[in-house]
Amino acid sequence: MVEYADRSVEPGTLVDVEDRTGAFAGTGFYNPDSEITIRLLSTRREESDDFIDERLRTAVALRHDLLKLPEVTEAYRAAHAEGDGLTGLILDRFGPVLVAQLWSRGWFVRREALRASLKKVFPNASVRFVADDRAMENEGFEMPDEPPPGPVVIAEHGAQFRVNFTTGHKTGFFCDQRDNRRAVAAMSAGKTVLDLCCYTGGFAVHAAKSGAKKVVGVDLDEDALETAKRNAKLNKVAVEWKHGDVFDILRALPRPSEFDLVILDPAKLARNKLELGKARRAYYDMNRLAFGAVAKGGVLVTCSCSGLVPEAEFLEIVREAARSAEREYRVFRIAGAAPDHPVSTLYPEGRYLKAVFGVVV
Repeated sequence: MVEYADRSVEPGTLVDVEDRTGAFAGTGFYNPDSEITIRLLSTRREESDDFIDERLRTAVALRHDLLKLPEVTEAYRAAHAEGDGLTGLILDRFGPVLVAQLWSRGWFVRREALRASLKKVFPNASVRFVADDRAMENEGFEMPDEPPPGPVVIAEHGAQFRVNFTTGHKTGFFCDQRDNRRAVAAMSAGKTVLDLCCYTGGFAVHAAKSGAKKVVGVDLDEDALETAKRNAKLNKVAVEWKHGDVFDILRALPRPSEFDLVILDPAKLARNKLELGKARRAYYDMNRLAFGAVAKGGVLVTCSCSGLVPEAEFLEIVREAARSAEREYRVFRIAGAAPDHPVSTLYPEGRYLKAVFGVVV
């Protein structure tokens, strides 16, 4: 809807936005080189960047004062992009380290000002900036090489996890599944558990710590599995780790299945609309095989973090996969991301994570 690209304005500049009638529409980051030319931050006319500090304080107050997350964990999302009125900015806290993931050039050019703002709220924390390769390409910036901080150990609902900033994906640890990990832990005592796409062992470690009889964790990422092994040792629990492709491992499982509880939590499979067809097929195939891994009367927790695949569509894929596997799936819980990942009514697409709990018969 931008009439023309004004090359006299530096990409990443905070600009006033007018609609086609000339009426004021808001304030946002301008980048003529991006597919998203303007990222709106406010519908008000902002006279300075001070409103960004206010948004950060409001975001942190939600986590500290209302959700009281520091009482249960040292790892949480302190700012969730559009969900906190900070479009294009993800901020995760891991104990003494804050990791800011930048999705727009506007935040990139303001990163030192952002560091100063964060120091006001978290005076004793170190700040690390990261960016996705595709975001840098699409937005036209490149993060300077900076040595990552050393690994830290964080606590979550009584378990401990090592966060490795050198080999970790995204910001280093997935805070969004925190409450779903606790829900899995509550069902794990005395059960045999299979954690597929286990990453650094979040579900597996919680299950083992809660008294599971046997736990197997599977992932294709060797670095993630090394961290998972350290996490198991850190929590003094026994987990059998398997390196490999989940499709191959599921096909090789003996029948009848032995697992009372199976968790399937793959990485994002659709980053853009061009990848949707492939993602739908992968979700179908993966879930069809996963249904075959669940013992009769057992539970499958199947997840999708692809925001481009809506909940209703994901549920339909899972239903078709169950039918193809000749299993009935009785869903008793549909969850999303933990509450430190709020969703704005102005951006309902921000509800990206789907976690479906159901009994398999």
